[in-house]
Amino acid sequence: MSATRPGDPRQVGPYRVVGRLGAGGMGQVFLGRSPAGRTVAVKVIHPAMAEDGDFKARFRREITAARAVGGGYTAPVVDADPDASPPWLATTYLRGMSLQDAVAAHGPLPPPAVRALGAGLAEALRSIHAAGIVHRDLKPSNVMLTPEGPRVIDFGLARPSEATTLTRTGATLGTPAYMSPEQASGLPAGPPSDVFSFGSVLTYAATGTGPFGVGALHEMVYRVMHLPPYLDAVPDPGLRALIAACMEKDPDRRPGTDRLLAELSADPAAAPQGTHWLPPQVAHDVAQRGEATVPGGPSRRRLLAIGAAGVAFTALAAGGTGATFLMRRGDDPVRWTFALPGGMYVRTRLVAHGGAVFAFGSAGLSGATFAIDARTGKQKWRGSFTAARDSAAALLDGRGFLYDSSGNLLTGFELATGKTLWTEQLRTFGLAPSPVAGSGVVCLTGSGGTGEYGLYGYDAATGRPRWRYRADDLLQSRAVLSGDTCYFGTRKGFVYGVDVTTGNARWQRRTGGPATTTPMVAGDVVAVLTGDGAVLGLDAATGRQRWRTDLGDDAATDAPEGLPVGVAGGLAFVGGPNGTLHAIEPATGRVRWKRPGAGASERGGSRGFSIPSVGGGLAVVTDDEGRVAALDAATGEPRWERGVDKGLGERPLISGSLVYYGAVGGMSVFDLASGRTRYRFEFEDVQRVVGSTQHYTAAGGTVYCVVDNAVVQAIRPEA
Repeated sequence: MSATRPGDPRQVGPYRVVGRLGAGGMGQVFLGRSPAGRTVAVKVIHPAMAEDGDFKARFRREITAARAVGGGYTAPVVDADPDASPPWLATTYLRGMSLQDAVAAHGPLPPPAVRALGAGLAEALRSIHAAGIVHRDLKPSNVMLTPEGPRVIDFGLARPSEATTLTRTGATLGTPAYMSPEQASGLPAGPPSDVFSFGSVLTYAATGTGPFGVGALHEMVYRVMHLPPYLDAVPDPGLRALIAACMEKDPDRRPGTDRLLAELSADPAAAPQGTHWLPPQVAHDVAQRGEATVPGGPSRRRLLAIGAAGVAFTALAAGGTGATFLMRRGDDPVRWTFALPGGMYVRTRLVAHGGAVFAFGSAGLSGATFAIDARTGKQKWRGSFTAARDSAAALLDGRGFLYDSSGNLLTGFELATGKTLWTEQLRTFGLAPSPVAGSGVVCLTGSGGTGEYGLYGYDAATGRPRWRYRADDLLQSRAVLSGDTCYFGTRKGFVYGVDVTTGNARWQRRTGGPATTTPMVAGDVVAVLTGDGAVLGLDAATGRQRWRTDLGDDAATDAPEGLPVGVAGGLAFVGGPNGTLHAIEPATGRVRWKRPGAGASERGGSRGFSIPSVGGGLAVVTDDEGRVAALDAATGEPRWERGVDKGLGERPLISGSLVYYGAVGGMSVFDLASGRTRYRFEFEDVQRVVGSTQHYTAAGGTVYCVVDNAVVQAIRPEA
C-alpha cells in the first residue's frame, strides 16, 4: 500500500480514502474507512471508461455477480453506486495473500493442501453457479488465502449463465493460461468453463506452473485449444486424474462441482477453514498479516518481504488483478539510503570500488558526482563534474574517468578526493560512448569532425590525446579491453585489435558479413556475431579465425545491431532475431545448448532472452514478457521461472545465493537455487520510473541499487 497521490479522491461515497491499494485496466483501488471505522477496498472505475457503455455494463455485472454470490467463499460487496461519477464498488477488505504469491514465495503446496484448496474452490464455484453466474477468470491471483480460508475474488468478467458469449464480435476476455478452450475460441462459456480453469489452478498449486506452460498469447491460446495439459508433475495420481477430468476439451465431459466436492472433501480433517490445512510456513504468513497503515515520511520505497513475519493487505484489484503488498517488521535488509539532493537524478551506472559507491547525477544543465561510503551511506565527497543519460565511467589506478554524452566531455578525477584532474573536450562524437582504461590510457570509440571513424586514446594522467586509430567505416560497437589490447568492430564487418600503449593495430580481420557486433572476449578468443548469420571465434593475439559457427534458421539476415551478445560463466551467449538464446563454448565454437524465445513481437524485433548472469550452476535470464528464469548452465534445461514486471534493460544480478532483478514496478530478490521470492522492493512513483534508468551493482556481498532515479540504497538480505 502507498499514500494517496495528488488527484486521488479524498472521499468515495461514504468512505474516506486513506491509502492507495492498486490500479488496473478498469480503474483504481483504494483503502477506505466508513464513518464507523470499517475498512473496505473501494474500486473506482476510470472516468474515461465511465462514459463507455460496454465498460459500464461490465462494471454493473461485476456488482450484480458479487452481490448474488454472497460471501462464504468470496469478498462480499459492502456498498456500490454504478451510477455515480465515476462509478464505484466497495468490498470487504480481505487479509492474506493470493495463491500466486504463496506458491511464488514457498513453492507448490503438498497434495493434502491442494485437495483442501480444491474443496474450498469447488464449494465457491457451486455457490457462484447456483447464483446463475460464470466467473470466467479463475486463476491463481484471483484465489485468496485468508485466515478464514480460501476466497475467490474479482468478478469483473463474470456473466449470467444464460449470457455466456461476449457482446463484441471476436472479443476474448480472460487469462489465456487459465481459460477454457471454448472461452479461448469465443464460443459459449458456461459453468464447465470455470471447471476447466479450476483444474488449471489446482495444477499451479500442485506444481508451481500452469498446465500449458508459458509463452506468447497466441501460443497459449493454441495450446489451450489443441494440446493436452501437462500434468506429469502433479505428484498425487488421484488428484492428477481428477484434474485431467476437469480439463477435458469437451465441456460436457467435465465433472460438475458436486462431484468435485464429493471427491475432494472425503477427509473432514482437511476442510479448508482457517489456515490449519496449509503448510506451516504459508499458514504463518497468512495468519500474521493484518491491516497495514498508510506509510508516512519521505521514504521512496516500499519493501515487500515474502516469507517473513510482517504486515500485509490484499485488495480486490481493478481490472482483474489481485494485489498483495507486504511490509516487513524488524530486520530491514536495506542497510542505508542516500538521496541525491537538489532534484538530481542518477544518470549512469553505479560504480562500487575501494569502499565507496560512485553515483553520477544531474538536474537540468547542472549536476554533481557523489562518492558514498559503502559501509555507512555517508557522503565522502561531492564533485562538480556531471553526466547525462547514457554516459559511462571507467576506473584505473586510483583515478576515475567519466564520459559525459551531453557535452562530449571526458573527465579524469581522483577516486579518493573527487578532485578534477583534467577535462578533455573531445573532437569525437561517441556512437557507443563507453570508455575503457588500461596501461595508462583511456580508450573511446567515436567519429572525428571530418567523418573519420576510429578508436581514440587519451593519457590517463593528463587527458592529452595519445593516438587515434582510423577505422574503415561507421563504428558498429563500443570498445572492449582485454589486457593491453582494445577490440572493436565496424559496419563493413571488420574487427580490430589495437595496442592501447601505441595505438597501432595488432591485427584486423574481415568477418565476411556486412556488420559486426561488439566483440566478446573469453580467454584467448574474441567472438563476434556477424550480419551473415554466423559467430566467429578469432585468436585474441593474432586475429586468426579459429572457428565459425553458423546459427542456421536462428541467424540474423541483416545487421545484428541490437541483438543480445555477451560472455558469462565461461560461455559466449548470442541471441537470434527470433529470440533463441545460444550458449557457445568459446574454445571450440560448439553450441552447448539453445533455448527458443517467444518469437517475433508485434512491435518488431524478438521476444527472446537476455544475456544471462551465471552462478551456482545456473544461467539466470529474463525475457520481454516479464519473466525471470533459471536455466541449467550445462544443459539449458529450465530449473524455475517467475513472473515479474517489464524490465528496464538490466540483466539479473547474482550475489551470493540470491538473484536480484529490477523492473518497472520494483526489484525482486529470489533464492538462486529454488526461485523462491525472498524480498520485493516496490518503486512508488512508477510514472517517473517508466523509461528511466534504474541500476544496481554488487561488491563485497552488498548490492547497491538506484530507486526512483534519485535514491541509492545498500541491500544485504542475508546479513
